[in-house]
Amino acid sequence: MDLRQRNLLRKRLTTFQAGAWLMVLSLGLVYAWLQVVRRSELQKLALSQAVKVRTTPAPRGIIFDRNGHRLVDNRRAHHLVIQQEDLPKDFAQVESLAGALEQDPDQLKRRVQLALSAGMKRSLIVQDNLDDAGLARAENLRARFPFLSIEVAPRRVYQGDELAAHVLGYVGEVNPQLMSKEPGRYQLGEIVGRSGFEAARNDVLKGQDGQRKSLVDQLGREVALYGLENSTPGQSVYLTLDSGLQKTMQDAFGEERGAGVVIDLRDGGILALYSSPSFDPNAFLGHMSQENVDQYVRNPTQPMLDRATQGLYSPGSTYKLLIALCALEKGIISPETTFTCHGKKTYYGREFRCDGVHGTLNLVQAIARSCDVYFYELGMRLDVDEIHATAAKYGLTELTQVDLPNELPSRIPSREWKAKHGRKEKKWYAGETISVAIGQGQNGLTPIALARFYAMLGAKGKVLTPHLLYAQRDEAGQMKTLPPPKARETGLDPKIWAALDEGLYEVVRSGTAHKSALPGVAMCGKTGTSQVTAFVDKAHYRTLAKQFRDNALFAGYAPHENPQIAWAVVVENAGFGADAAAPIARKLCQYWFLDRLKRPLPAPGGKLPDAFEEAQSEEAEAEPIDKAVIAPEAPASKVVPKPHDAGGLR
Repeated sequence: MDLRQRNLLRKRLTTFQAGAWLMVLSLGLVYAWLQVVRRSELQKLALSQAVKVRTTPAPRGIIFDRNGHRLVDNRRAHHLVIQQEDLPKDFAQVESLAGALEQDPDQLKRRVQLALSAGMKRSLIVQDNLDDAGLARAENLRARFPFLSIEVAPRRVYQGDELAAHVLGYVGEVNPQLMSKEPGRYQLGEIVGRSGFEAARNDVLKGQDGQRKSLVDQLGREVALYGLENSTPGQSVYLTLDSGLQKTMQDAFGEERGAGVVIDLRDGGILALYSSPSFDPNAFLGHMSQENVDQYVRNPTQPMLDRATQGLYSPGSTYKLLIALCALEKGIISPETTFTCHGKKTYYGREFRCDGVHGTLNLVQAIARSCDVYFYELGMRLDVDEIHATAAKYGLTELTQVDLPNELPSRIPSREWKAKHGRKEKKWYAGETISVAIGQGQNGLTPIALARFYAMLGAKGKVLTPHLLYAQRDEAGQMKTLPPPKARETGLDPKIWAALDEGLYEVVRSGTAHKSALPGVAMCGKTGTSQVTAFVDKAHYRTLAKQFRDNALFAGYAPHENPQIAWAVVVENAGFGADAAAPIARKLCQYWFLDRLKRPLPAPGGKLPDAFEEAQSEEAEAEPIDKAVIAPEAPASKVVPKPHDAGGLR
C-alpha cells in the first residue's frame, strides 16, 4: 500500500472514530437528559402505565336516634362500574352496553361524556347494588365489554323505610348543578347528601376517601398491591329523635296528609318530626324505576315535600294566642276583659260569623271555647303592624334555624309585606286585620314554626332553636356531646303568661279539645280549623270534596305543671282541629308520658323497634292509670337502657 492510500485510510479511520465518539457522546447526553432532567416525568409516566389507582369510597357515618337505635346504616354492595382510565371513547360500544343493560342509551352516553370531559377520579357506576343474579350477568357482560369491572363499596341502608324520611333525607351522586353551585367542593361521582339531615350535615357524615394502588401487567390485570391509603369513615351521629314517638306519630297520621312536630322544652331538641305522605329513602339510592318516579316524584300528593318545614298553612285559631299576647302587652285588654258573642257581628260593613253563640266571655273563656267574635274585637283594636311586631319578638317572623335544608319562613302580614307582595291591591285595610286575628287571611305558618311558638309559651317566654344533632362519634369511638343552641329570653310578663297558660289548660280540660283529654297527663293546647275554600253554610260544606275541606290543627304543650314537650299537628282537609288533630296529640302524649315509661323500648340492637302490639295497647287502656300528672325527670338511662357506645348523651 503506497503512502497516498495509507493517508486516505488514516483519514477515513479518524473520521469514523470521531463519528463513533460523537455518537457515544450524543447517547450519553440523551441518557443523562432522560435519567436526570426527565427522570421524575418518565417515572410517573411508567407508573401510570403499570399502576392503577382506585378510589376507595369512605363509609358515611351511621345515624342513631337518641336511644341508640340505628336509623341509617351501611352495608357492602357490588356495583358494575367503568374505571376512569377505561372509559370508552367509542360511543357505539356505550350504546351497545346500554342495550344490554336495558338503559336509556342517550343518558348513559351523556354520563360517559361528562366523565371523560371532567377528568373523573372515581369510577362511573353503570349498574348498582348487584344481587347474585346480577353479579353473574355482570361477569358475562365483562366478556363482551372488557372496560367493565365490579367494585365493592359501602351502600346506605335506611332502617325505618318511611319512618323519618324527611328528617334523614337520602344520598346520591353529586350532580353538575351542585358542582357548579359550589366549585371545587365536590368531585364527579361523589356520593353526597341530597336532602334532609344527610344534606344538612354532609360534611360531618361523608368521611374521607382512600386509595388503592395496584401493579398491573400488559393486559391490565392486577398482579400486586403497590400502595394503600385507608379511607376514613364519616362521624356517626345521634339525633334528638325518639324512634318510638316518631313511630307513634306515623301510625297516628295513617293515610291522612299533614305534618307534626314535637319539641323537647329542655333544650329545643326535636323528638319527632313527620310529614305525611312520606317516602322510602332506599328507593333513591340508585337508578330509579319508572314505578318509583311515578310514586314519589310525579305524585300529586307530593310525598317528597317536607310539610313540617316547607308547608305554609293558615294557622286558624291556634293564632289567637299571638293576638291575645299582643293585646295584653299593648294594654288593650286585661284577662278580665269581656266581650259578648251573639254568633256574628258586623265590622266595617261586613258580617263576620262565629261557630256558636257564646254569650259574654273573658279572655280565658274565649280561648277555651275558641270564640271568634272575642278575637274579632281584638283585631278591630289592634294594628296589623303591632301584631307583626309581636310575632317578630317571639320568633314567628324568622326561620327556626332547624338543621334541615330548604326551610321556608312563615308569612306574617304587615303593611310593608302587602306593599311588596300584594298582587293587585298594595294598601292594607283595617278589615283585613279582623280576618288575621283569627288566623285566616294572609297568614301562613309552617308546622315547625307553630310548634316553636307554643314551645315558647310552654317555656314561659324562652325562644328555643329546634335542632336534630345530639352528639357525634368519631372513628376512634370518642363521643362528643354538643351543647344545644342557646335559648333567647323575651321578657314575657309572668302575669300575661299565666293568663294564656290558664286558657290553654281550659281548652283541653273543658273547652274545644275536651274529648282528647288524657287521664294522668294535664295537656294544654289550642285547636284550630283553617278554611281552604269558601262555602255558604254547613250544609254546603258537607257537600265539598275532601281536598276542599278545612285543615285541622292542634298545638300545645304538656304537662300543665312543669311542661316537658310542645307540639304542633296539622292534618290537611280533615275538618275540625278538635276532631282530627287533637287526637293525634293525645296519642303522642300517651306514648311519651305513659307507654314509654311502662314499656320502654328494647335495648338498642341495630334494628328499629316495631310499634306496640295491639294486645299491649288494649291492655294498657284497661289498666288503671295514676291520676297524678306525669312529668318524667329521670335521665334517659333510667327509661331506656343505654348502648355501650352512647355514653355522655345529654
